[in-house]
Amino acid sequence: MRGGILWRSAWLVVAAVASACAQDLRIELFRPQAARVLIIEAGPARVLLCRGRDAPPCLPVNPGTKAECRAEGRAVRCSTPEQALTFAAAAARSAAPFRLEISPSKSAGKFPARAVELRTAELLPAPGGLRVIARVDLETYVEGVLAGEASILKTPAALEAMAAVARTWALGARGRHRGDGFDFCSLTHCQVFRLPSESPEDRAHALAGAVRQTSGQVLKYHDQLIDPYFSANCGGVTEAAGDVWPDRAQPYLVSRRDPYCAGSSHANWRRELPLETVRAILVENLGVALDGPLRDLRIDSRTPSGRARTLRAVARSEVRLDANQFRYAVNRRLGWNTLKSSLYELGRQGDALIFTGHGLGHGAGLCQAGADEMGRLGIGYEQILAHYFPGTAIGQVSAASTKAVGSVLASEHFELVFPPSQQPWASETLQALEESRRRLGSHGEALPRIRVQTWETTAEFTHVTGQPGWAAASSDGQSIALQPLAKLKRQGILQSALRHELAHLVVHPRRAPLGGVPRWFEEGLVLYLTGEQVKAAPVQDFAGRSLEQAVTKPRSEGEMKAAYAAALGRVRALARQRGEPALWQILEHPTPDDLRALK
Repeated sequence: MRGGILWRSAWLVVAAVASACAQDLRIELFRPQAARVLIIEAGPARVLLCRGRDAPPCLPVNPGTKAECRAEGRAVRCSTPEQALTFAAAAARSAAPFRLEISPSKSAGKFPARAVELRTAELLPAPGGLRVIARVDLETYVEGVLAGEASILKTPAALEAMAAVARTWALGARGRHRGDGFDFCSLTHCQVFRLPSESPEDRAHALAGAVRQTSGQVLKYHDQLIDPYFSANCGGVTEAAGDVWPDRAQPYLVSRRDPYCAGSSHANWRRELPLETVRAILVENLGVALDGPLRDLRIDSRTPSGRARTLRAVARSEVRLDANQFRYAVNRRLGWNTLKSSLYELGRQGDALIFTGHGLGHGAGLCQAGADEMGRLGIGYEQILAHYFPGTAIGQVSAASTKAVGSVLASEHFELVFPPSQQPWASETLQALEESRRRLGSHGEALPRIRVQTWETTAEFTHVTGQPGWAAASSDGQSIALQPLAKLKRQGILQSALRHELAHLVVHPRRAPLGGVPRWFEEGLVLYLTGEQVKAAPVQDFAGRSLEQAVTKPRSEGEMKAAYAAALGRVRALARQRGEPALWQILEHPTPDDLRALK
């Protein structure tokens, strides 16, 4: 996450250029940390490195010669044996393809050498190195996504189905990185993208054919672009999107049996993990408070597709945790395919846990292994899409959908969805979220990627969330909903509202509702953790209602503030009496005496 000044300056540098060709997509080709030093080698035509759009001064790179570019502070310095120039941002252009290569000897050995062929590129300074942006049209982007995401697909029909999926996603998510000055990164955060020149000739021909066959085709539901998810292998049954991401449930993203992927390489897998390794992940990566050695890990509940939904870690007492968060934590620490999916059986054998599973990935939407098998059986791409996205229809790209919408911004850990009117506060909101996550320390590190959404008006916020108009925000344990950013900023509560809801996402999954921990205790603990000051006198009587009722369903803004003040007061008193660690123990593993005291 960059500091605010650099972020805004980068956007200002590219905004004037972006307006010249609104239909093209701007793609970040390399992570800045990988591109510390770039080598530009001219082909048969001269390359010009200029301030922008051939604006002087320019550094010429003659045919067959090279230039070296690197970040120097907030500038880009490029040099040839004859000359060196420094730019706020550099634009490289040539009449013929030129070679742009990461210099592996100067990338600390952490990133492999990679070279691409381009006719144009933009070089921007960024923390850790250079940001390289290429401009491509929609169909070239789809071809590049097939090169990056569809390596296991061999049949034309499966590639054509993936082309429609990639095109639909690109139009729906365009502008995801607008705050960084481009539309999409080239990593899994967006869609893995590789330039066509990086594929072998025969493979590039197959990818280009799939794109041509489906040119301009997208998937729609009730004439709206769908959310087109895909995974490598569903393990014989797809997952409902709402069971992976509660805010993404759709009637066309439901669980269904898939008989086509049974013979693929990831259909069945087995993984053995030492108990001590799993305990370290639970404690150090997920912040789980275990009161002794880990004795077992058991599946607590499953989704309708059979995937693990929650797990139960057994030490001296038991702790329940989210199965998807556990899988992500294991894969971050041990490698991304350690636990290939959440569709598994789990048992203990000696001092190890044995995971016996099926599939690779989340399983929602199109199953690539199944789609490829359908293609081998002679089933066309239209039928493949109908199988994995029931109720949808193939349509053509409309003029409206090719416009740059700028409705999504993303940072390392957050995705913000907003209407155009709220764009002036979008970057500030993402920065505040990242800072709040950092302040939560190890608790914040355990959070998954969070989707945040705001609306044009308070009426829209209340209609969608069911919250009263005086509520600043709400969360459902997985995502955050905000009143219009402009309103929160005007009232001076934007940052405090973000801190508050983010703390809820930390506290809520750890609260033991089956153990009877009341909602007021969760609210008071959030207020205690964020250090918020509630401007209301705490009261004990809420017109015949309990503190729990006043917190859960306040009848007015005044009653809500009074209830929050009372909840904070009681949590503070507990912290003084027993210490802050006891608050987490009460939240997750309350004793009978604790529960009596909380009534």
